[in-house]
Amino acid sequence: MFGKDKPVKPPKNEPFITGNFNISQTLGASGRTLQMAGYLYYGEDQGSIEARLRMMSDIMDKEKARSEIPELEAKREQMIRGLGQARDVLAELEEKNKTDKLSSNERMQLQNMRVNIGKVSEEIDKGTEAIAEAKKRAGVGA
Repeated sequence: MFGKDKPVKPPKNEPFITGNFNISQTLGASGRTLQMAGYLYYGEDQGSIEARLRMMSDIMDKEKARSEIPELEAKREQMIRGLGQARDVLAELEEKNKTDKLSSNERMQLQNMRVNIGKVSEEIDKGTEAIAEAKKRAGVGA
């Protein structure tokens, strides 16, 4: 709580607790919040207060990263499912292109589908990296 320093005993008629503080942080898109409270003690120096604030902030950052992991994983899984569907549509269009003439709309869709599949693949890779980074920040296994 105070590190190596013991709190200074206040003189008579002086309160031991001289103030308080609250810290809160929103955890991910769920809207959940984490709140912590602390006290300011008589004779406590600024370094001690800052050390406790840093400790609380580090805990909150770790919990925020931990809460982001399921959201990131769900987003990545959704992109993977969408990528599979896009590949199925692309395969159908390419097969149709071999046997029939494609309409101008279908040709445009075929062209766009190839580009979009590449972009989604890159986003999935970025999502995988974001999940690994969040797990590292949260201190959980990869």
